[in-house]
Amino acid sequence: MWSYLVKRLIQMPLVLLVVTITIFLIIRFTPGDPVQIMLGMQTSPEAEAALRAEFRLDQPWHMQYLLWVGDLLQGDFGRSIRMNTPVLQLLADRLPISLALALSAMIFAVVVSIPLGLIAALKRNTWIDYLATGYTLFGFAVPNFALAMILIYVFSITLSWFPITGIGSGASTAPGLWGVVQPYVLPAVALGTLQTAIFTRLLRSSMIDVLGQDYMRTANAKGLQPLTILLVHALKNAMIPFVTMLAIQFGYLIGIQVTIEHIFAIPGMGSAILSAVVNRDFPVIQGFVLVIAAFFMLANIIADILYGIIDPRIRY
Repeated sequence: MWSYLVKRLIQMPLVLLVVTITIFLIIRFTPGDPVQIMLGMQTSPEAEAALRAEFRLDQPWHMQYLLWVGDLLQGDFGRSIRMNTPVLQLLADRLPISLALALSAMIFAVVVSIPLGLIAALKRNTWIDYLATGYTLFGFAVPNFALAMILIYVFSITLSWFPITGIGSGASTAPGLWGVVQPYVLPAVALGTLQTAIFTRLLRSSMIDVLGQDYMRTANAKGLQPLTILLVHALKNAMIPFVTMLAIQFGYLIGIQVTIEHIFAIPGMGSAILSAVVNRDFPVIQGFVLVIAAFFMLANIIADILYGIIDPRIRY
């Protein structure tokens, strides 16, 4: 198991190298000039040339890539062309907010989907199962921005239970821990409902497959307690594909927060990437996408470790 994890860690720099090449080429060969967007069309040639030289945009594209990778190896992600701020500082300001939002959405999805998937599998082809699968259809069908609007209208405007904004601002509408959690509730539900539907469907089908295995009939024949059979023998074996999807979706959540951050005025990575794409801010796009890719790989490595904890056979 440890040798496998070491191999995965060795693969990470190679994968990140491919990611850097892909990001760089896509951005550089997409139409749009960040200098003209920033300075406008009426600027002097001298000012334009100075800005291009400052951000190395006057170099051939392959030299720009090599210089960027050289800076990355020294821990320098560059500076934003638009804001003239180090990309690392932007990451330090916005990454914790996006991680907190993604974690909140994932907690909501896991807390809802595990009991829902278990009940749907145990009560297969009953009205309870149909209700659970109907909820998953709702999660797949309704876009997160539309769900966010509905939640804001019902719970913020009509009932005044939750604030519309507040994440990352330091403002709190309630004392104590609830004041910290309260602004995350609506964004987490809006962002995590699709993941809830995915996890519920996956766990339901996995549990149905496990419950029909021979070792489950053996456990019943031995007279084990139903709760022990369900949690120890069935759920642990059904969790392998669930953990895989959990790792994939967590990395995915960090990259799809653009609309939710815009609606709830959250100063996270999604809104920064959107602004950088509009303004063709190359260093910000490259740095943020690279960090998101690294989180994808780390999430999958953590999933590999969890495999060995859930099922000891995988360690060998």
